[in-house]
Amino acid sequence: MKVCVFGGAFDPLHLGHEKLISILLSKFNKVIVMPSKQSPGKKQPVASDSDRLKMLSLCDFFKNSNLIIDRYEIDSDKKPSYSIDSIKYIKNKFKGDSVYLALGLDQLNNLHNWHNIEGLLQLVKIICFNRKGLLNKCSIVEPEMIENFNHDISSSDIKRIIQSDVFQIKTMVNENIFSYITNEKLYK
Repeated sequence: MKVCVFGGAFDPLHLGHEKLISILLSKFNKVIVMPSKQSPGKKQPVASDSDRLKMLSLCDFFKNSNLIIDRYEIDSDKKPSYSIDSIKYIKNKFKGDSVYLALGLDQLNNLHNWHNIEGLLQLVKIICFNRKGLLNKCSIVEPEMIENFNHDISSSDIKRIIQSDVFQIKTMVNENIFSYITNEKLYK
């Protein structure tokens, strides 16, 4: 069985994430979406763990039987969340299966800075979504590339835009997530 792990803060989950997950679901037997507690070198997510999990549940892919929302990092006491720990957990859970890690090209180019990258690359294969305007500068691994991924949306931009006019994000998140963000007054 082919299993793919896609991690991130999902703070908030946007249409780019949804498209990426949809592509992964078409390529893998299981897709594991793993919200992070706190990624290395980044601030704690703004939205609570429960808000981020709720936003994941508001997407069409949530009902797909091949998708697993895994709380491993959220429930862990470890901060920051290191990918190698999460992958070891997944490898133990899916013994004997091929495990992939999905990344954006920005993260692929930064792999040389990741915690215990040599150990991580012994455990997983990398699948990478090409991001507009970036070149593959990674020399430590040859990933499987997904080209023509033209969703240049970032959660950071969404949070910044919400500060001035929440209605400007309507084209960046699905309708259910937009309603949830406005009703719960997230990111204000």
